[in-house]
Amino acid sequence: MSIQPIDLQTLFLKMTQVGKDQAVEKDSIMLQQTLQGHEIAKRNQHSDNSVNKANNSDAGPEKTKEDKEQGGNHDQKKRKKEKNKTFEDKEILSDPDLGKNIDISG
Repeated sequence: MSIQPIDLQTLFLKMTQVGKDQAVEKDSIMLQQTLQGHEIAKRNQHSDNSVNKANNSDAGPEKTKEDKEQGGNHDQKKRKKEKNKTFEDKEILSDPDLGKNIDISG
């Protein structure tokens, strides 16, 4: 199978087009990588600027100070209830002659 002169003419005419096609293909790979880089940068910028929901840490040393404070408030409420119970259990004595008004005029 030898190459005929007509085949060479066709090949020479298409050489410029083949070169252009290969250049476009080579540039398209770089363009796709550039676009993906810009997209990743946009997503990172968006995640940096957005407010993310915090994860709930239920137990362990990774508890935050806020979690401990909430637990502390719960303990304080429990202690107050216990004090009120002990206060209610005690009998309160009052003198009926004293009255309930306070004289602030002097």
